Amino acid sequence: MRTDPVPMRRIVNVGWLVVVLVATFSGTVPMAHPVLAAIASAIAAAGWLVIAFRLQRPPWLVPVAIVVVAAGGVAALAAVGTWSTPLGFCFFAVLSAGVRLPMLPAVGLYVGMAVALVFVLHAEWAPGDALVVLALGVMLSIGMVRRENERRAEEREMAQVSAARVLEEQARSAALAERARIARDVHDVLAHSLSALAVQLQGARLMLHRDGAPADTIAQVERAQHLATEGLAEARRAVAALRTEPVDLAKGLQALVAAAPGATLEIVGDGPALDAAARETVLRTAQESLTNARKHAEGQPVRVRLTHLDDATELVVHNAGPTDEPRTGGYGLIGMAERAALAGGTVEAGAVEDGWQVRLVLPATPVP
Repeated sequence: MRTDPVPMRRIVNVGWLVVVLVATFSGTVPMAHPVLAAIASAIAAAGWLVIAFRLQRPPWLVPVAIVVVAAGGVAALAAVGTWSTPLGFCFFAVLSAGVRLPMLPAVGLYVGMAVALVFVLHAEWAPGDALVVLALGVMLSIGMVRRENERRAEEREMAQVSAARVLEEQARSAALAERARIARDVHDVLAHSLSALAVQLQGARLMLHRDGAPADTIAQVERAQHLATEGLAEARRAVAALRTEPVDLAKGLQALVAAAPGATLEIVGDGPALDAAARETVLRTAQESLTNARKHAEGQPVRVRLTHLDDATELVVHNAGPTDEPRTGGYGLIGMAERAALAGGTVEAGAVEDGWQVRLVLPATPVP
């Protein structure tokens, strides 16, 4: 199991702070100014904690904390009067400057702190001071290297995200192209077959009229011709949805209502535009409901009401007529419920006090 590096890094940084503080005030080396050393160490420790917990707001907080740690470390060493454990504050300051600050401010902090340490602890240059200054430079270099590594890791992550988006767009484009190809094939096959069927049925109807066929036979052929025409219109609507072409919901409902005798349409509100799947769900539900009304309550008035709310769209199809007739034997209601569920909505269908009602509710799905 991988451990999150950020909390682990915080624990390590706080642990080193405890070590520095304990070693500073539990050592045997006498301090020149113990109270000043305690105050300077406390100030430096506060800055250390700000850096360790990676606080980001306000933006100037971390740079100020780095300067505070550096100044507190120098002041603590001056209060002790010799090279001692508070030098750890200085090492942490230059390391943090290399990681968190741009190059020029980080180098400036390093140079200023090195000069301050030398002049605070020695009036003249001592050979051992060079090792301390060199060690501080090494810590600064380590911080800069770590900063560069983090930058490159972030760039690699961003490149991976960009590559994933490109692949996703390519897959989406390929899917749309395949859907368009299928739509063309479906359109060609169905348009040819259903158009030919409608023409053949028209010819058959005329022949029956010529030969004086019974009226019920002619009515059956006319009904078959009407179904073929409706099937062709449905095929074209399905192809339009497959091509993800925009469907005008109001015009689609008006066309369905116009083709249904005794049906009226009411549109209430002006909510957010729905996506293609939601619009198609509304149209399919209205179509199936009108078809059922024509089958089970022929000649009765049908009211279609579309209501746009702030957070949902509601379609209600209500027809008067008998309410005790079971509407079974087909898959229309099941299909409506499945289509609504795919769009995140619900369908309720059943007898009401004055007829039969189908109610579809879809959550608002604005077009992206």
